[in-house]
Amino acid sequence: MSIINKLAGQNQTTARVVDGKLILSLPQAVKPVVWQMELGQAKASALEIQDGKSDLYALCLKTPKGETVEIASFENRNHAVKSLMKIAKALQEARGEISNTGVTASPQSGKKSGIVSILLALGLLFALFVVWSAVANMPTDMQNMPTSAGEPTTADQSGVPLSADEFLKGR
Repeated sequence: MSIINKLAGQNQTTARVVDGKLILSLPQAVKPVVWQMELGQAKASALEIQDGKSDLYALCLKTPKGETVEIASFENRNHAVKSLMKIAKALQEARGEISNTGVTASPQSGKKSGIVSILLALGLLFALFVVWSAVANMPTDMQNMPTSAGEPTTADQSGVPLSADEFLKGR
């Protein structure tokens, strides 16, 4: 690649979303600028091209309050529109990088939350298995316990000696 091509490539507008911030490099502007904006705080802002002073085209940010902030001016409308399109592409490709609170979700945090969810699900399944095993292995004597509110008679108690008369009366 020739030096001219390398320099031409360096004079191109770049737009990236990093850690919830839109970072622009606008070397083709009348006054070249690197500009950043916190996307979590921008909410309903708009970026647009406005006809500026003395045949210049301004890339502007319009805030919800109606304020207009000029980011950069271009001599050529085509350069201004190309810059705007690169910004739009960067915003569209910023999945997981933009949030209302300004906190971003990186791909690593998504993996961590997935692992935590799997571990919680496995823990729940283990707990259900333990409870089910305890109920399935319950002795049958426990299932035939008296249901009346009163005290069980000596005939109903296991391990208590009783006479044959008491045993036969209980039946």
